[in-house]
Amino acid sequence: MAGFELWLHSLTLFELLLILSVPLLIDMPRSVGKSVFLLLDGLHSKIRPKAFDDTYLPKITLIIPAHNEEGTIERSIEAAVDADYPNKEIIVVDDGSTDNTYVRALPYDRRHMIKLVHRETASGSKSGAINFGMLFSTGEILYIIDADTLLERNALRESTKCFSIPSVNAVSGNVRILAGDGGEKNLLTSLQSYEYLLSLEMGRRFNALMGTLLIIPGAFGGFRRKAGEELGFFDRDTLTEDFDFTLKLRKLKGKIFFVPTGISWTFCPASWKSWFRQRRRWAYGQMETLGKHKDAFVNLRYGKGFLLALYDMVLMDMILLCLRTAWLAFTLLTYTGFILYPAFLVFGVYLVSEAVVVLTAGVLSPRRGDLRLIYVLPLMVLFYRPLYGMVRLEAYVRWLLGKKSAW
Repeated sequence: MAGFELWLHSLTLFELLLILSVPLLIDMPRSVGKSVFLLLDGLHSKIRPKAFDDTYLPKITLIIPAHNEEGTIERSIEAAVDADYPNKEIIVVDDGSTDNTYVRALPYDRRHMIKLVHRETASGSKSGAINFGMLFSTGEILYIIDADTLLERNALRESTKCFSIPSVNAVSGNVRILAGDGGEKNLLTSLQSYEYLLSLEMGRRFNALMGTLLIIPGAFGGFRRKAGEELGFFDRDTLTEDFDFTLKLRKLKGKIFFVPTGISWTFCPASWKSWFRQRRRWAYGQMETLGKHKDAFVNLRYGKGFLLALYDMVLMDMILLCLRTAWLAFTLLTYTGFILYPAFLVFGVYLVSEAVVVLTAGVLSPRRGDLRLIYVLPLMVLFYRPLYGMVRLEAYVRWLLGKKSAW
């Protein structure tokens, strides 16, 4: 410790600012500023809640696309059936499954609890399965629910009442991690639970308030049928159909709400191999979709908020990722003999910043027990986020080089 203090005192102000340039001048102000803004908004919402019409109960359709989901399909169906909403239909699309998905869903169809539609040959994409299910739907509001996602009982009421505001075209549900695939719980699933908490309660909530929300999660999200028909529903030309469809919705200029109390629980990768594959797909699909919608970067007719959201995503997800990588490489090369000291300093700053964010997320969350995940905070800062950054960077480079990425 004495060595670290001596090293710290030996630094000039310029050298100190250079070492802390990215965390102190970019990341921390954004994190703390976002936390203060959201806490103030949360306080305002307690005093003056948003006025939704709780009597607005249009017919809704839940579409559950399923391909080889025998392990979770029954629980997903039962949660959807049990959801407290009086005017709903549930359509399960068995998209060419080669396991017992159809057999396990069939009893619910025979008891007229769901509509079960079957394709002998898989469509090859989630988009194809969803669009097939649309052919059998009659709801005014359409929800897409993953076959490994379980709705909380009040999720549909909480989400649907937002559509009582005519300008709202879509809603994003609050997706949380229940466990890893197969019900497994380990360190990786805890890290992802923590990640989802911050991503939804901080990122999604902030973007919705600023009018810059760009992703309605494929696990649980809803939209007006009229808007979906106008857009031709889901395209099959990207790996991230939920992101692509949200960008299409944004071009219609309608509002997209995030519903903190519309909670669903999903399963996540339980092994690092599956996690790497999923995250590469997400990052590659992000670039793929942004490339598809490149016209929106120079077209003000879609709205200034949409333009701001796109440039903010490029800045935060891509440009700053490259900047952090360059800054890290520079620091490593400059302080080769004392690398532990600057690493300890930077880690301390990020640790404080992360603590502010996770405590804010815990305060805002409808589930007070979420703060039990705080024990993984040091690992998020030291290991998980840097690793995820490397995975994203590799996927971005693959896209730029024109290399294909599979599902």
